[in-house]
Amino acid sequence: MSAHRGSKARLAALAAVVPLTLLAACSQGAGSSGAEDGEIRMMVNLTDNLDQAYWEKLVKPFEDKTGLKVKIEGPTGKSVAESFPQQLAAGTAPDVIQSIFPDDDTAPELLDLSGEAWAENTSMFDEYAIGDAHYAVGVGTQTQSLVYYNKTAFEKAGIKAPPTTWDALGDDMARLKKAGFTPMQTAGDYMTGLQLQQIFHPTLNQAHPKWQSDVKGEKLTVGDAYEPAFKKYADWIGSGYIAKSDVGLNPSQADGNFVAGKVGLYTNGSWFAATLDKAGKLPFEVGVFSPPVDDGGSYPGPQGATMANPYMVNKGAADADGAKQLVEYLVTDPAAVETQLGSDGVFRQGSKVEQSGVGSQIQGILDDAPELVAVGEGQGNVRLPVTGFNPKFTEVAQSLYTGASPADAAEAIDQWVDENR
Repeated sequence: MSAHRGSKARLAALAAVVPLTLLAACSQGAGSSGAEDGEIRMMVNLTDNLDQAYWEKLVKPFEDKTGLKVKIEGPTGKSVAESFPQQLAAGTAPDVIQSIFPDDDTAPELLDLSGEAWAENTSMFDEYAIGDAHYAVGVGTQTQSLVYYNKTAFEKAGIKAPPTTWDALGDDMARLKKAGFTPMQTAGDYMTGLQLQQIFHPTLNQAHPKWQSDVKGEKLTVGDAYEPAFKKYADWIGSGYIAKSDVGLNPSQADGNFVAGKVGLYTNGSWFAATLDKAGKLPFEVGVFSPPVDDGGSYPGPQGATMANPYMVNKGAADADGAKQLVEYLVTDPAAVETQLGSDGVFRQGSKVEQSGVGSQIQGILDDAPELVAVGEGQGNVRLPVTGFNPKFTEVAQSLYTGASPADAAEAIDQWVDENR
C-alpha cells in the first residue's frame, strides 16, 4: 500500500470512531460544501487574545487587495490538532490550517511548498522539512532556551554579569540563596521537564548535534544524552537551589513568584515575555540570557526553538492558488508579520519590529544564536523514534525530587524509549 493510500485508510479508520454528532457538526459547520464560492476557509487556534476579531482584522487587507474572501473557523473539536484529521476523514477539511505541523498521516494530504520562492526564507523552513518536502511555513519562532533573571537580586547577591558556564551558574545560585532569594524557580506539571530541557539545549546540542536523530539511529541513548543534566539538577535540589516543594506548584504560581521579585533565575520560553508585559511595572528590572555551556564550550550555544504561527495548505483546496496566496501574505507581508510578532511571544530572526525591554533582549539572543535546534521529540527530519517524550521526561525529572539518582533517571528514560520505539 502506498503512503498516500495508507494515510487515507488511517483517516477513514479515525472517522469510524468519531462520534456521529461531531461529524455532523463538521459537515454542517465547517464543511467545504457550506463555504460560499470564492471563500478560502482557514482553521485557526482561537484564544482569548487571538480571537475571531483578531484573525478577521489580520486577513482584511488581503481580502481588500485580492478580492478573495477568507472564512475564519475555529476547531470543531478540542483543538486544531484534533479537528484537522477528523475533517480530513470526513471530507470537510479547510483550505488553510494554522498552528499545527504535518505528521506521517496528514503530510500526503498537504501541498508541498518547496518550490515557492517566497517560502524559502521563512522561519525554520528547512528545520521542519519532512524528507525533501516542505509542508509548513511559519511567521517566526518561539525561542525555548532562555533564562530570565532579577537584576536587583543579582546586585544584592554581588553578581556582576549573567553566567556563561555551569560552574558560574552554580556559584551564582549559592550567592542568591545566601542573599535570601529563591535561586532557581521551577514548578510541577509540564514545567519540570520542560525547564530542564530548555536550560540544557545549548550544551546538549554542542555535545550531540541532532541528538534525536542519533537516538533514532541507535548511535546514542537519551539516558547518555541527558544524564549530565540529571546530575546538575539533582545537585541543585540537594543544595536547596531549587525548593523541593516547587514540584507541587502550578506554572502560573511559579510565574507569580518571579513577578513578585522573590526569585533570582527562571528558565522559560519567549512566551513568558507576554506575561511580563501584562504584569505592568515590576519592582525590579528583568534581564534575559542564553543558558550556560560546559567549560570550553562555545557561548552562546545553539538555541532550542520551535516554528511559531505555522500554516499549511490542504492539497484538496478548491482554490489552491488562492490558499497559497493567503499563506504567502500571512508569512511575508510586513504589516501582517508585525501584527503576529506582537502576540504570544513570537519572534523572528533579523526582525526590526519594536519590542519591549525584555523583548529586545530576546530578539538579540535569537539573532546571536549560532543555530536553532529541535526540541523535545524533535521536528521534521530530526525526530526521536517515540512519541509522548515530553510527559515521560517530566515524570523522570520529577523522580529526582523523590530520591531517584541521575543514573536511575537515565535508565528509566532509556527503558521507556526501548519499550515504545
